[in-house]
Amino acid sequence: MNKDIGLLFEYARSKFTSTDSKIAEYFLARKPVKTIEELAVDIGVSTASITRFCQKLGLNNFKEFLFLYQGQLDSANPPSKREHSGLHQDYFDVLQQLDNCIDTDVVELITAAISQHKIIHIFGTGFSALAGGDFKFRFGRLGKFVEVVQDTNSMVMYQDILTTENLVIVLSLNGLNEDMAKVVKNLTSRGISTFLITSNAKSKLAKNATATLLTASLHGEERTGMITAQLPMLMAIDHLYFHYVSTNRDTIKNWVSTEAPFGK
Repeated sequence: MNKDIGLLFEYARSKFTSTDSKIAEYFLARKPVKTIEELAVDIGVSTASITRFCQKLGLNNFKEFLFLYQGQLDSANPPSKREHSGLHQDYFDVLQQLDNCIDTDVVELITAAISQHKIIHIFGTGFSALAGGDFKFRFGRLGKFVEVVQDTNSMVMYQDILTTENLVIVLSLNGLNEDMAKVVKNLTSRGISTFLITSNAKSKLAKNATATLLTASLHGEERTGMITAQLPMLMAIDHLYFHYVSTNRDTIKNWVSTEAPFGK
């Protein structure tokens, strides 16, 4: 674990009380390590306040926080090398998350649906829409017609004109969009295959989707922009693309051969 204390503070700052800010200032000043009891007396807060402060950072307790803090105090690396190492660790954490949550059965289910449908609609906003553009580029070159719908108003309009000939893939990392949840419910109730890619297993969208593919989530300092919010979505799309290409080699080979004359 190699987390930057300053970034942890920035991530949680919106939840800080004045007491939390006092505690943060102590550690930002890189003051000596103390026991929780000594620290409480020195800052003028309760030990319970320090514990709650640590939990707001996404940590379990003061001991875990102290381990991170001591590691930064002891680090002999120049800041650039320390940040570089921390970023590598964050990448590793995201990869490990994905490895733990990706469901190969759902990957197979979605790629089978992609094989069966010529027209695919990608519903996603913000960074998810950008990831949808990557899906469109890759699968479009394999003969699929892919339309990326980037705002909820358009999704509401599209839902009534889509039929069972269409495949819908919804990209929503946090899975909290209420309007998208209503659209997904409408689509699946009419028999339209609608798959969700999200990091939120408890999402309302997941309750009505045909199936849900879980991907890694971004939490803590990763959400400050150190890691692009597209990454978990792109990693999930990589899995879909890899499996699709692996299981449709003959079809893809034929499609590529028809493109060959136009590339000369």
